[in-house]
Amino acid sequence: MDTITQALLGATTAQLGFRQRIGRDAGWMAAAAAVVPDLDIFVAPLLSLTGAEVDGLAGLRYHRGLSHSLLAAPLLSLPVAVLWWWIRRSLRRRERPDAPHMTTSKPPPPFWMLYLCVLVAVATHPLLDWTTSYGTCLLAPLSEARYALDAAPIIDLIYTPLLVLTLLGCWVARRVSRRPTRATLIVGWTGFLLSCGYLAAGRICHDVAIARAERLLPPGQTVVRADAYPALGTIFLWRAVVETPAGWHATRIHLFSSAAPETWKTSFAPRQADNEWIDRARRTPEYETYRWFTSGRLRAENERLDGTHVVKFHDMRYAETQWGAESLWPLVVSFGPEGEIIFVGRKRELPRRQFANHASQAWNDLWNP
Repeated sequence: MDTITQALLGATTAQLGFRQRIGRDAGWMAAAAAVVPDLDIFVAPLLSLTGAEVDGLAGLRYHRGLSHSLLAAPLLSLPVAVLWWWIRRSLRRRERPDAPHMTTSKPPPPFWMLYLCVLVAVATHPLLDWTTSYGTCLLAPLSEARYALDAAPIIDLIYTPLLVLTLLGCWVARRVSRRPTRATLIVGWTGFLLSCGYLAAGRICHDVAIARAERLLPPGQTVVRADAYPALGTIFLWRAVVETPAGWHATRIHLFSSAAPETWKTSFAPRQADNEWIDRARRTPEYETYRWFTSGRLRAENERLDGTHVVKFHDMRYAETQWGAESLWPLVVSFGPEGEIIFVGRKRELPRRQFANHASQAWNDLWNP
């Protein structure tokens, strides 16, 4: 999910017993620790600065890779916890030994408690990313498989405010409750469990969207693969994609819609027969990377333009509209007149100047079942 939501979830985990025993800095450190895995976005730029060959798909290979593995979380947490422990010890040494509060202050929390607070916050990052459709390497380096639950969008207008309200509720409880420790524990755990329940509801909505999309198929169609992807902002609007031997059916599914199924917005992209150009494009290293990144959810398309052959591999998870068959950023392999590869990389199908219109349309889709 987005970085702000990741930080908010990290801060929320600090309210589950850590802040009550460590202090107010626990929330801030947990929030900072929760965004540490996303530092992998700087790997590709740093490699390019060293002179290493970095292609246009390097960002896909390194983001949500090893740093997002549950197996790497204990190692990522260690330097953060050590830094936190060192800062706390340095600040404590600067306090005057004869200060009145020193005689009544609680003993500092042990290092293992600081480490556990950081570890929980760091571990929430890959788990939260796992609920989206982008894909996360949860078991790297033992496995390069990308796991995606397809249960929540990368920006959610309900989930993120829920975390904000949880933190706000803890802040209020500390100021008005006679037993702030108990009150903040109740508020913190309630908000955290509600947030988990929301993600679980997203997975249920995912299955409902697929079931509705499959009912729209023509009689006799065999389902090769069926997926559903939540729209930006909510788990109540979905892009359902059903692959059949004939092609791909994309449908906009709004769970609150009362419209008749035959009026739902849909599109169909027929399957193109494999040919020499598609086969050659599939043998490129970039295709292997893109196939791994999309977990195979690709649609091949070949056309001849001005003497060149252009092969596009559409990522069927993301399109300009919830019912569209054209992906936003397909992998494009272009062959010249002599059959040589003249271009390979992702191309933005939607011009930048149209993204404002696209965002406006997506916003309207949320509120128009």
